[in-house]
Amino acid sequence: MTIVDAITLAAALVILARLLTFRRRTARYRPGIALLSWLLVVATTYLAVMGSPSHDAVRWVIAITLVALAIGLIRTGGNVAHLIRPLKRQ
Repeated sequence: MTIVDAITLAAALVILARLLTFRRRTARYRPGIALLSWLLVVATTYLAVMGSPSHDAVRWVIAITLVALAIGLIRTGGNVAHLIRPLKRQ
């Protein structure tokens, strides 16, 4: 296991743990956000189990992206809606 694989695996596990332990504080349910959260869980589970592609540059991009996503999810408490809030138009 290379350092890139270890970074990818650690970031994927942090993302999975944060998303699976998230608790909503309001009764409002947003199906689009729920679908996006589910897709994040599926994608990170796939990367954690199957590993990154064989091309070295792609592996680094995936590892950096997963680390950034993990940091963002930790900062927002696992709330994907708050994570994508800056992307919305005002």
